[in-house]
Amino acid sequence: MQPTSVRASTRNKISTAARRIVDFAGSAWAAAAAVAMALLWLAGGLIGGFTEHWMTVLVAVTSVFTFIMVFLIQHTAGRESRAILLKLDELVRATSGARNDLIAAEQRPLHEQDDLEEQVHAAT
Repeated sequence: MQPTSVRASTRNKISTAARRIVDFAGSAWAAAAAVAMALLWLAGGLIGGFTEHWMTVLVAVTSVFTFIMVFLIQHTAGRESRAILLKLDELVRATSGARNDLIAAEQRPLHEQDDLEEQVHAAT
């Protein structure tokens, strides 16, 4: 394999894994597992006492998990948004009478997006 295709393959595998993790994290099974873990953690605190070490571990685990999930969710949302924008661009291209200058509007500077929005609203 060429280096570019290795990078693309690795990138695709990571992206697929991220999407699967986010899909699982949003499932009913993950919610049930989270409730079960919280109850076990609470039971451990009740049995062993709510020590400073117990709280430190709780904060550390939740912080790391939250940090990782933010990036995974952001990646998945960006991927889905990109796919939707590509589909919309294709619809604009395929529709006669549509304004082709709106294709890839999301990549333009904000002031140009504002101008396009004003033009669209003025036309309606």
